[in-house]
Amino acid sequence: MAKEPDQLRKRATAVIIKDGKILLMRRVKPDREYFIFPGGGVDKGETIEEAVRREVKEEFCLDVKKCTLLFEFENLVVPPFITINTGNRNEYYFLIEEYSGVPKIGGPEKEKMTEQNQYHVAWLTMEEFRKLPNIFPREGVEKLARLLS
Repeated sequence: MAKEPDQLRKRATAVIIKDGKILLMRRVKPDREYFIFPGGGVDKGETIEEAVRREVKEEFCLDVKKCTLLFEFENLVVPPFITINTGNRNEYYFLIEEYSGVPKIGGPEKEKMTEQNQYHVAWLTMEEFRKLPNIFPREGVEKLARLLS
């Protein structure tokens, strides 16, 4: 039986663009390499905007000064290697319009990093972003590419 929309896990996602490049997290594991947008789950009692600010701070050590909701969608295809949380989720994409700091891996990602489980800062050109097949979620990539065109 499918979950009701209000029961779906919520993921706050950051879109950070600077000098014509988009900031992503590059994941390297023994059996695959892929890219994901910075962000993560919304904690109980936290707004989606608070979550995106917290996640950007944890993952990339950046302080978000200004952000705007771009779009949202129900993600029906969450590959199991992307998350420990199973099932569909609602994805909320925020454009990070102003931030301070220089991106570097921090928080739980830095603590969990090993030779077998790597996290890297990745700035991709828009052309690279649109063409790479291993950026997830694909629906987010497609929606963002259309918005940026």
